[in-house]
Amino acid sequence: MKGADLINTVLPEEVLLEILRRVESKPDLDSCALVCRKWNLIDRATRRTVKIAASGNADRLLASVIQRFTALTSVFIDERHQSSSHYSLGLSTPSKQRRNSLSGSRGRNRNSPGSSSTSSAEDTGIDQNYISDAGLSLLALGCKGLENLSLTWCPTLTSLGLVSIADNCKALKSLELQGCYIGDEGLIAIGQCCKLLRELNLKFCDGISDKGLIDLARNSNSLISLAISSCPRISDMSLQAVASHCHNLVALTLELDSIKDESLISIAKGCRSLKSMKLRCINVGDLALQAVGSFCASLEVLALHSFQGFTDRSLYAISKGCKNLRELVLTDCNLITDRSLEYIARGCTKLEHVEINGCQNIESLESIGRFCSGLRKLSLVYCSMLLKNAFIEVGRGCSLLQSLHLFDCMKIDDDAMCQIAVGCKYLRQLHLRRCNEIGDKGIISVGKNCKHLTDLSLQFCESISDESLFAIAEGCSLEHLSVSGCHEITNNGLTAIARSSPDLISLDISVLLNVGDIAMAELAEGCPKLKELSLSQCTKMTDVGLTHLVKGCVELEICNMVYCPLITASGLATIVSSCAKIKKVLIEEWKVSKRTRRRAGPVLTSLCTEL
Repeated sequence: MKGADLINTVLPEEVLLEILRRVESKPDLDSCALVCRKWNLIDRATRRTVKIAASGNADRLLASVIQRFTALTSVFIDERHQSSSHYSLGLSTPSKQRRNSLSGSRGRNRNSPGSSSTSSAEDTGIDQNYISDAGLSLLALGCKGLENLSLTWCPTLTSLGLVSIADNCKALKSLELQGCYIGDEGLIAIGQCCKLLRELNLKFCDGISDKGLIDLARNSNSLISLAISSCPRISDMSLQAVASHCHNLVALTLELDSIKDESLISIAKGCRSLKSMKLRCINVGDLALQAVGSFCASLEVLALHSFQGFTDRSLYAISKGCKNLRELVLTDCNLITDRSLEYIARGCTKLEHVEINGCQNIESLESIGRFCSGLRKLSLVYCSMLLKNAFIEVGRGCSLLQSLHLFDCMKIDDDAMCQIAVGCKYLRQLHLRRCNEIGDKGIISVGKNCKHLTDLSLQFCESISDESLFAIAEGCSLEHLSVSGCHEITNNGLTAIARSSPDLISLDISVLLNVGDIAMAELAEGCPKLKELSLSQCTKMTDVGLTHLVKGCVELEICNMVYCPLITASGLATIVSSCAKIKKVLIEEWKVSKRTRRRAGPVLTSLCTEL
């Protein structure tokens, strides 16, 4: 019956409350809040999490959110992102000119002799588009049950606002301050007042020194996760304090050039429960990593970036002491050889994820294939010395492999790809880039053997043609496909994909010179779920193709079409006016007419129209 309430009159309020509590996505929560006044009141009283992106007058927005939702426990504020699925006032984000001006004023403020960490926004010449200490104080007073607070690249915040959070939010468990110029006073207050703090992110917090971090470490025995990156005033003394007081630390991320072996040795000895270590410390060598191998037996994730001082001896120690290692990432570690991989493979047989990037002395993966039967993800980037027979044992022994990334591995050919395809039938994700020795033979084998494949990227693999896509279309149903720069691919290959992959979500066909409007018509017919499309530098694409596309791809959210000479302002207008869910269009500025700007409305907040 029209107007009758068949839910609220039947369901007890506590049951309705429990149902709405299980709704997780913001769009669904927003929809529920619009059903009726009662549901709206329940939503206001029970919503726990909000995310706030860059917008006009951030303090006013934050005050409005706090007033509406009285039970918030998690608040995420990110000034890098424009408002789409986040809360906003509907105002456009600051222009590039204002951001550059902001950056300059921050730099002048930090370097001036009399600058203070508690200077106001007015002193630095920063406008209201960024949350200030006053706004953070409102949050502290309005959300005293706050448990998780993320403040990412909020340039006007100082220690004054953080002290207010510390004084009022005693239950705080997670704090992220990435890119915020917070001083030692704020960090000290957090350590003294927030005794339940478990996670702390201090990446790019160049206002913090040893004084603040040492005091926090002394008062934060519950800390289990710590991330420090690009903090020039943090030295070995801070890590010594962390080692002495934070014995429950489980995850540590360090990106500090000033750190020496002694500091990491102290961490290894003092924080023996560590399960994850991600390090970028150019002055650390074998002694430190040998200590990690000796004392951190629970280690499961180890990522070593840009280490120039450690050798095979380090990974030998890791292999002997860290038997639970599941993920290993090595980036630009030029002194390690195949011997390191052999040590790790023999000693750490639980390994599931291996990523090697720019390690020029790695030639073989034989030991990984023989001893790591549980391997699920393998990523090899800029490994120019890697031999094609390296995959023989991987194909034989790693039957559970689900994800393979090969970027700029020039010696890997069709035979190697066939070995992977035959042996790794559960492969779901295959990403190749500039692997010019891999052609149709290898990809055809993938199509025949890897029936679970849903994510395929063949960027700038110039030997790939339509024959590869025919085989993939016959054997697999894709959700993500990128064939950018594969010049031999034509409308025929994309037609086969469109007819076989109804669940296709994202497609990158940029820099394809032989693809035109026919492909767009086929996509409209066969891929109704398409959300992201990149067709930049497709010189044969015209407005007619876009007209076909919008008839069937009604879910389209992102469309990149830069440097398509036959696409005009009319084609852009077609996309903007016909795709109700469009969020971002990348195109040359001169193609955007005044009428399209008026009709686009909110899309213009994220419409990139620059050359």
